Amino acid sequence: MKMITTYRNKILLFAVVGVLVAGPVMAKEASQTPAPDITEEISVIPARIVIPEERTVLARAAARILRHIADARGEIYEKKPKAALEELKKIDKQVHIINAGRPVAVIKDHVWVAKKHLDYENSTEVAADLIPIYTDLTTLEDFVPVEQAKKHLDQAGEHLKKGNKQAAKEELAAVDEALTYTEVDLPLAETEHQVALARKFLAQNKLQDADKALKAAEDGVQVLSVGVEGPLVQAQRSLQRARKNHAVRKDAAARADLENASAWIDRAQQSSDKGIRAKAVELGNSLKKMEKQLKK
Repeated sequence: MKMITTYRNKILLFAVVGVLVAGPVMAKEASQTPAPDITEEISVIPARIVIPEERTVLARAAARILRHIADARGEIYEKKPKAALEELKKIDKQVHIINAGRPVAVIKDHVWVAKKHLDYENSTEVAADLIPIYTDLTTLEDFVPVEQAKKHLDQAGEHLKKGNKQAAKEELAAVDEALTYTEVDLPLAETEHQVALARKFLAQNKLQDADKALKAAEDGVQVLSVGVEGPLVQAQRSLQRARKNHAVRKDAAARADLENASAWIDRAQQSSDKGIRAKAVELGNSLKKMEKQLKK
């Protein structure tokens, strides 16, 4: 047990150092990009806190994506669909960079490694792969709902003890699925969808439809620009604190957290983005369940 604890502490230290180093490096790389080549990125809303360095990169990314979309729309106005498609290609790399740079992505990589090891290593060896996953989940639990992911990870461990590798692989896949929703996912997914539509319309020479899709993509990027610390993030954070306070019988503090969450949810429900409103409804249902627990 002492060895495992030491190992976890080392992993946690490396994870923290990695986040602190990666953020400034990404920001530095972005700042060194020549202005004329302004390249690209994007994403959006609710569950994990965004560290300051990452927030800077996200803001810069949003501006770059807007630049590329604006240039593409300009080419459409000039009746140059091929040139517009070339502008849209510049978005893909930055979207990948944002996805790969999130702490949740680190967990997903560890899950992928564990699943891959199940193909050719024995259950005992793969069980060691679960330790960094559990550690990473623990570092995020103040900001992201990780209860379901931890339950699936525990189940994967139990299956490995029994030598049931297929069942363990299914539980690891469930861990990955439980972490798909973060503060950048909604607008990023919507923007990617609209850009894909624009490409399709451009290929068909439907320039008006392509422009309409790109206008919708711009709206998604705007949500990203203002939504990194938006109401959904704040509501999720307050709900997480309420659960923790209730677990240790600090119900007065939990009720205060729920009041804060309710205020943020109300604000999110006024959003013009239907995805954000839908998530606000989900959070509202979670809040009601929590309120009932506090009344018991």
